[in-house]
Formats: sequence, structure tokens, C-alpha cells
Amino acid sequence: MSGQDPLSLLDLAAQSLLNDEDSAVRALEKLPVGLFPTLSTAAFDGGHTKTVTAMVQAWPFPCLRLGSLRDQSITQDLLEAVLDGLELVPTSAACPRRSKLKVLDFTHDFEHSNWEECSETTPAPFVITHMLEEPEADPLAPNSKEQPPHHREPVEIHTDLFLGGLFGFFHLSGFPSYILQRVEKSHGCLRLRCRTLVINQVPLRSLVEILGMLELETIREVRLHHRSRFCFRSDLIQFFTHVGQMSNLGHLIMNDIPWDFPADCFSLLSPLGHLQKLHLIFGCLSGQLQKMLSGLQKPLETLVINGCRLTENDITYLSQSIHATHLKELVLCGNNLSQMVPGPLEVLLGEVSGTLQHLNLRSCRLKEAQLRALLPALCCCSRLRSLVFYDNVISTSGIMNVLQRLAGLKELKRVQYPVPAECVVYLDEYRWGNLNRVELARVHAKLQEMLQALRRADMELTNATSVA
Repeated sequence: MSGQDPLSLLDLAAQSLLNDEDSAVRALEKLPVGLFPTLSTAAFDGGHTKTVTAMVQAWPFPCLRLGSLRDQSITQDLLEAVLDGLELVPTSAACPRRSKLKVLDFTHDFEHSNWEECSETTPAPFVITHMLEEPEADPLAPNSKEQPPHHREPVEIHTDLFLGGLFGFFHLSGFPSYILQRVEKSHGCLRLRCRTLVINQVPLRSLVEILGMLELETIREVRLHHRSRFCFRSDLIQFFTHVGQMSNLGHLIMNDIPWDFPADCFSLLSPLGHLQKLHLIFGCLSGQLQKMLSGLQKPLETLVINGCRLTENDITYLSQSIHATHLKELVLCGNNLSQMVPGPLEVLLGEVSGTLQHLNLRSCRLKEAQLRALLPALCCCSRLRSLVFYDNVISTSGIMNVLQRLAGLKELKRVQYPVPAECVVYLDEYRWGNLNRVELARVHAKLQEMLQALRRADMELTNATSVA
């Protein structure tokens, strides 16, 4: 038997109707609302562009979700057909039924197998501004169903944009290119609302031009990966000015920023009132943390500072900032914190102890004595759920001491610990070569037995060899 379910009578009827697209288009005027999803699915699957355009023009729901089609079966022709339906005014000879479409949704989070969830009673997803219901047309008004595009309420396109270059070259193509071109040429009939913006190796000058086409207040997340070692300060200022206008931005990731990055550009982000998560992953932050964070008016909940060469002054500032008493996640991996214990790092952990849930101290060059000195502060982190401290030089007894001391933290469920010093041959102070897997397995079993005895079998233990 075939693994596919047999077609329903509705599916067969839709396919039969689509054999004559002109008849299918004419049938839209009197087609029951509940049959639109079935016919539209068949039209997309069969590549019936004429019917797709007509159905968009007569769509009886406020939302049309196409997220599942974006990266799968949708072709350039089908995408053109959809956007033609958004911009063109239907002729009375084709289908006088008036569309109620307000949102065309290409985001993946809101895929539904039941398209009828896009009904008038279901609010459209990812709508930041309230959309008023379009008033019914006056049947006595002349040409009420043939308004020119500029008199129609704009249709919003909701999507996530992924902009990327290859080997240092950037050429906008594919889905993002076509959507941006159509929005630019629509003269306001189409409005692009981007929720997540991922930028990989795009020249800042080109990026600034693209940002000028977006409704910045709708962007919730920006991920910037900029590997160029050179860019003009003026372009950086323009970029940060645009980011500062993303009034609903909640998550900002900045990776591989140029070494000569001017930290004072962060002052342009001061208008951001909803920023909760900030990821800084680059090597030019040393001594600049105060310049980068002091302009933010709202405390952060997540702060990731990876490989940024933090100094004592940076850690001291962070412990005294408005963010310290609100942080739920703190990632300091890849920074040399060996000179900050005893001292600023202990103070910082004390300040975050009331809210901290996730702490990552991977590859921070901490030794056993330093980790031991941090334990009193760590034991006060009553809400801690996960702790990462692998890739630091710690012995088996040191790891056991950490687990014994932290066993009283009932919410701590996940710990990633380093390979014990006895299980490896060190090439230098921080790099190890040959691994004794038999000894590592024995140590892991010993740690598990200890947790059983402490009645903490609910704690999940992993080490550096199992983290990949």
C-alpha cells in the first residue's frame, strides 16, 4: 500500500476544477468560504498561477500563511502570482468578490495544517500595530470594487529575512531580493514587516540601504555576522542609528565585528526600550564595556560576552551596572578571568545571585583554587538552573567539591564540567592532547554515584568530550 493518504472528495473536486483555470477563477465568486483553503492548496501544489492570483484577490480571511511554502514548493512564478494578487485590482468580469486579506505571512512559527485558523475570528500573528477591519463596500457606490491600488489599505508581508554573502562577496538574490524589489515598487501597497533579520557578511553600506526599506519598529531580533576587518565609521554610525530606531528590538547578536569598532557607537542604541538579550562575540571590547552598555536604559536579562578580552574594569563596571541585578543568563566564555578571583568576579556573582539562571564560564582559564573561591557566591545563586565550566584546569577532587557544594541548589539541573586534569596529557597550561577515555568514564561514574548519594540524581552531568 502507498504511504500517502488517499485524496478526499474535496481534494479531487479541487483538482478537477483546476483543470480549467478560467472556470476556477469564475467559481471563486460563489465558492463557500470553507472551501478556499482546499482549493488554494491544490492551486499551489499544481502551480496554477492564474488561480493563485485570483484567489489572493478574493481571499475571504484576514491572513494567508505561506511559511511552509517559502523554502519548499513555492517557485518564482507562484511568488509573483501571490504578489500580483496583492497589488492588482480584480476586474468585475473575473471575480468581483472583495478580498479581506490584511497579512501575508511567510514566517515559519505560524504554520498551520488547518488553514481555516486564518479566519476573521482569529487574530493575525505577529501584528504589532492594530489593524482596523476594512469597511464593507457600498453596493450603490460606483466602481466600489475597482478602487485604484493607492486607495486600498496596504497589505502587510510578514517574513524573516536572511541576507548573506559568500567569500566576502554580497549579491542580494532569491526570496529576499524579490520581496524587497516588489515592496519598493508597490508605492505603498505592500508593507514589509520583518521580525528576525539575519545578516552574514553583508557590507554595511549595502545593509544601511536595505534597512531603509524596512519598517524598523517591527524587527524583534537582529543577528549580525560581519567578518570584514575594515569598514567606514560613517557606515557604522548609520547602521547603529537604524538599529536604535528598532523600538521593539528584543535580541541583538553581534559577531565578528571589526577590531577598530568604535564602542561609543553603542550610545545610538539608547532609545531601545525592549532590548533583553545582547550577544557580543568579537575581540575588540577590552576595556570598553561601560561605553557599550551604559547607554541602555532598560536592564538586560541575557548578556553573552564571548572572547572579548574582558578586563577587571569591565567586570567591575558590570557588577555595578543596572544589568547585574536583573540578569538571568550570563555567558563570559573565552575570556581570561584568572586575574579576577579573588576580586571583581566574586562581586559580580554576588550581585546576580538573586536572578541568575544560567552561567557559562567555559574556557576562562580558571584553576582549582579560583573556582573554589567562587563557590560561596555560586551557592547564593538559588535560581541557578545550568552551570558550564568546562575547558578549565580542574582535578577530579575539585569537580567533586563543586558538585557537593552546589548540590543544595534544587533548581540546578544541568552541569557541564571539564575533563579532569588526571584524564589528559597537557600540551601547555591550557591545551590538552591525549585523552584517557577509560579513566574519564570511571570518573564520570564516580560523580554520578556521588550525586545519587546526595539525592541529586536529577542533575544531568556532561563533560567537554560530550559537548559538541
